[in-house]
Amino acid sequence: MKVYKIYLVQFYYEGERYYKCGVTKHIDVMDRFRYDIRKYNLEQFRVIKSGYLKGLIEEDTKEDQLFKLIMKAFPENNYVCKKTKKAFFHNSWFKEKINGVTEMRKYNQKEVNFAKDFVINNSELTYRGLFNG
Repeated sequence: MKVYKIYLVQFYYEGERYYKCGVTKHIDVMDRFRYDIRKYNLEQFRVIKSGYLKGLIEEDTKEDQLFKLIMKAFPENNYVCKKTKKAFFHNSWFKEKINGVTEMRKYNQKEVNFAKDFVINNSELTYRGLFNG
């Protein structure tokens, strides 16, 4: 049985604040990022909210669902390609490709609240909570 955690983290990279939401198999979300924090000098890194995914579903499903919901709720913050007019969740890119940190987006406070609520509503704070009810 696979158990995943969904999370929302905040950090600074080259003086700019970023948020990343996603899903990990690590019980401690910080374990997911320890290498990246050291290698790329991510500063003030903190987990805003995390929890165990309800239903023990495949990891990419909830992550993709959250990205699509954020894009739909906050279209003004999506990156839109001028040539193709296609909208993307990513609205910011680093100079270097940071291993595993691909879903980069600069969030506004409403998006932070939205993502935090999604994590709360789609997870259990404790592993034991997965099996109650």
